[in-house]
Amino acid sequence: MKNEKEISYMPFMVVYVSAAVIFMIVKIFVPDFTASFVIKVIPALTLAAAICFTGRLALSQKIAMLAGALFCGAGDVILDIDRVRLFVPGLAAFLLGHVGFIILFWMRRVSKSPRRIWIIPVLLFSLAMAFVLVPKLGSLLVPVMLYLVVITLMTMLAIVADVRPLAAVGAFVFMLSDAMIALAKFVFNGHPSPLFTIPVYFTGLFLLGFGILLSVRSK
Repeated sequence: MKNEKEISYMPFMVVYVSAAVIFMIVKIFVPDFTASFVIKVIPALTLAAAICFTGRLALSQKIAMLAGALFCGAGDVILDIDRVRLFVPGLAAFLLGHVGFIILFWMRRVSKSPRRIWIIPVLLFSLAMAFVLVPKLGSLLVPVMLYLVVITLMTMLAIVADVRPLAAVGAFVFMLSDAMIALAKFVFNGHPSPLFTIPVYFTGLFLLGFGILLSVRSK
């Protein structure tokens, strides 16, 4: 394996973005393509590959981050196969992915971080989402609220962790994409559409994952 100083994340970023763009083109022009999940999972797998080449991340942190990326990839596959019938398994996969990132951010947390003020708007956003969603959730109240708690915690820890602000922004964008998916499913009858929410998700995971890796490399 190369020394961390010799590793460029640019090839991984190019593959990530290219796969995300190709996936969206397929969804727009060939919406009935049943194997689109093969393309959709490539960004998460590309991030996982980049993590494996990271030399300056402690092994425990690398494992936690790798779990985060791989479980997000599993969620990508599950929801692309059937985002209605497999909603709860997909939700569970992404929840486990967030737990991986939570562990990483917890290990890299900074006591009395000057960025901790930004936790307040994240909490307000989370509370607003709970207020809107709770009356609409029915039997899915517990899993969806558990997911909201977990992704909120991940975003809060990203804010106070020893990572670039880019990673914290990515965590919030990820949270925003999931909020839009929840609103589309439970409140606004399919709006915004996946053609809008999925690019936001790809952006969030990109900023989150590569923001962390660039933080480590800069040390």
